[in-house]
Amino acid sequence: MTAEKGQRLDFIDLLKVILTVGIVFRHAELVGMEGRSAVFDIFTRGMMGITSVCVPLFFVLSGFLYFYKVPDRPGAEYFLGKTRKRVFSLLIPYLIANGFAFLCYWAAYRYAPSMMSGFFGDDWKNPLFVFWTGPVNMSLWFIRDLIIACIMAPLFYLLVRYTRIWGVLALAAVWFFIGGSHWYNLWFAIGAWASVCQGENFARWIGRIRCRVPAHAAAWCFFIYLYHYLLVIILKKGLIATVNPASIGSLLGVYLTIALVTLAVLTGIFILLKRWFPKTTGVLVGGKL
Repeated sequence: MTAEKGQRLDFIDLLKVILTVGIVFRHAELVGMEGRSAVFDIFTRGMMGITSVCVPLFFVLSGFLYFYKVPDRPGAEYFLGKTRKRVFSLLIPYLIANGFAFLCYWAAYRYAPSMMSGFFGDDWKNPLFVFWTGPVNMSLWFIRDLIIACIMAPLFYLLVRYTRIWGVLALAAVWFFIGGSHWYNLWFAIGAWASVCQGENFARWIGRIRCRVPAHAAAWCFFIYLYHYLLVIILKKGLIATVNPASIGSLLGVYLTIALVTLAVLTGIFILLKRWFPKTTGVLVGGKL
């Protein structure tokens, strides 16, 4: 690995760390606490606005990395090879994380139903909901949509290769005027365009940025993303029931506690798993170790 390439990957990993932390703070929002403190309501709206860019930027990064240094005329073998890699890097971790979430929900409904009141009804019993239409680990809709985007990658390549920025702008117009939940159509295409049409320009720009990140930062990010939502739910329900926050201080304290404890606990679990079960952890994070 050359120094330039190493710097480039470090910057992308730094972006992933920032976006992952942002997503945890976004999901730590105190739903149902609106109106208890006008100041906290303003703070919450600000945080939600700031963190709303996290998932779109993850799609942009994913599209960029998928097509990074793509050959001029990629054939079927190129896309088949990418698809095989995504089976191990996305699909298997996605299925494992949803399977784990299903077991947690099953145990909660059976032994502590009050912890899961208000979630899903009986939908969690439907395998299609558990792994796909839900999914039962709700934050993993991003991984589900990213899998779809990777399957559609040849179409994204053709779009940006032959229409350049105009095809991306057409998708942006559709997204803006029609809307819809399939964000990846636009944001993944932006990343694909940046890689296919502007790859060298972006490489030179990113190469100028000096930064350092811990080893296995990408693996840590993926692990946090896969498993943070369940812990956020548990902490949120437990702390709100215990503290019943009403003042700006208590609301902010509960909010920060949920986010920071989630990050700290999962970081500790990740470190221990990586030390004691490195091969298993490698599978859990899609080979990013």
